[in-house]
Amino acid sequence: MTMLSDADHSSFEARRKRWRGIAYVATAALMWSTAGIWVRYLTLDIWTIQAGRAISGSLSLFIYLLIVERRTILAPFRTINVAGYIVAPINAIGMAAYMQALNWTTVANVMIVYTTLPFVVALVGWLWMRERVKMRTMFASAIALSGVMFMVGGSYQSGNVKGDLAAFVMVLSFAILVTLSRRYPKLSMPAHSVISGLMCFGVMWPLANFASVTLNDAILLLVLGSITIGVANVMYMRGVALLPPAEAGLIGLLDTVIAPLWVFWIFNERPADGALIGGVIVLAAVVFQILGEGRSEASD
Repeated sequence: MTMLSDADHSSFEARRKRWRGIAYVATAALMWSTAGIWVRYLTLDIWTIQAGRAISGSLSLFIYLLIVERRTILAPFRTINVAGYIVAPINAIGMAAYMQALNWTTVANVMIVYTTLPFVVALVGWLWMRERVKMRTMFASAIALSGVMFMVGGSYQSGNVKGDLAAFVMVLSFAILVTLSRRYPKLSMPAHSVISGLMCFGVMWPLANFASVTLNDAILLLVLGSITIGVANVMYMRGVALLPPAEAGLIGLLDTVIAPLWVFWIFNERPADGALIGGVIVLAAVVFQILGEGRSEASD
């Protein structure tokens, strides 16, 4: 029987850890990509959707903590430090900014701004933690950005400054949240997101019109919040714990590739040729990063 040396065993564990992180982030991207489906079926105003999504996300994460922690439900909340409480309202603003951006501007504009996520994560990580980013990751992110530009093509509209700024606020808040999880690995991100979601709900609740919510709308809001905040949050933060933040941000861009496929499959709306070509470019950038980085680790 061939026994692995300590160095080989360590290398094998590192690769397995990395692929587990990739799987977590890719699953989160899959969850995020479904947001448009649930919103499309809703018949509510944006404020009610915001409030319903936030409280549903918080509820799903609290249930998750109940299952995981059982008798020590308060323990995760005790891990939240001063920095966590400072970032919590920023995260709440980011939750709201995403839906507002979709309401104020085109999906094309939001997608373009969203593609800056790996660069913003890299910048925030460097400023806060002096965490360096590999050139391969930045190059792959630039390729992905060009792919999204190709996807939206002529759909991009100028003059939607309010929506573009909301989209960037969402990106910036998420980058800060990711860096927080790296800076304080013992901080419970699900517990942190429960608090952020309640803050978002508290702000949106006076503007919401829950009297207009039907049973069908209530179910859709529960699904929207549970999947795009609850499941996606847990999966992404688990992935970030195993991957460099900029790389996780790049893999998270699979959301922009998968979302049009949902529309085609469910609503029979064929994506434009530019969207298909751009999606292939984004996918190629992600594969380039994953496989290239894997070969680099194997050769070390």
